[in-house]
Amino acid sequence: MERVEARLLVDCRNLLGEGVQWRIADQRVYWTDIHGSRLLSCREDGSDLRVLELPERLGCFAFDPDGMLVAAFASGFWRFDPASGRRDLLAAVQPDIVSTRMNDGRCDPAGRLIAGGIDEDGVKPIAEVLSFDGTAAKTLISGVGCSNSIAFSGDGRRMYFADSPTRQILAYAYDPATGVLGERRVFAVLSPDEGVPDGSCVDAEDGLWNARYGGACVQRYLPDGTPDLRVDLPVSNVTCACFGGANLDKLFITTSSVDLSEQERTAQPTAGGLYIAETGHKGRPEQEFARRVFA
Repeated sequence: MERVEARLLVDCRNLLGEGVQWRIADQRVYWTDIHGSRLLSCREDGSDLRVLELPERLGCFAFDPDGMLVAAFASGFWRFDPASGRRDLLAAVQPDIVSTRMNDGRCDPAGRLIAGGIDEDGVKPIAEVLSFDGTAAKTLISGVGCSNSIAFSGDGRRMYFADSPTRQILAYAYDPATGVLGERRVFAVLSPDEGVPDGSCVDAEDGLWNARYGGACVQRYLPDGTPDLRVDLPVSNVTCACFGGANLDKLFITTSSVDLSEQERTAQPTAGGLYIAETGHKGRPEQEFARRVFA
């Protein structure tokens, strides 16, 4: 198996870096530090780091055509203006279950935000994956412990998903016109020494790049599920990846510093940093949320 090494781009020491994406409009990479309640961004070379303090933990987000955010904060879907801080609740998610919060997600090819939750009290299978179109949140998958790896094939007819404790990445048939899920199958299974599947992205050739929490790498899979190139990192908890840069040929990778022992923290001083890798592959532009979220 071919392997490449990622290098540290921003030594930001996030608690739980996640949700990384490249925004072509301003040529910046954005990501969230979930437990730090912060939204961060920088240029392709790691310069001009900007950090925005948030009123609540942010799991994932999508830009609309005006640069506003549809944001899956811990409590649900919100309109959020990063310039003014204005925030308006669009749809609460499981308000009666205090142990769940929103986690991983990306837009489907039609511009809906597909986002899933996590149970923070033992990852019990009580969270959901939802589809949000700007008006209503519709449950796609229930009985989830920790939602991750949400990503779509180039034609939009396959949705990837992982309930991380199962160590499986699933592939669902998906109708991008209606947002309806079809038959599912097991796409990949991780062994215990490979960590658990975390966030994913899909490249221009329909390869799936999956971050391994506890596995110190990002693993590329061919569309048939065959493991391909692996990106190695010097930190254990690798959380999400996206392609970006002016030519969409840089792989940006978020990491986490939580769940490490004192010995591991000493051995991994840059855990929580933003990493970058040259893989020889290119990505696709990040799908925006289809509707303007502010009038």
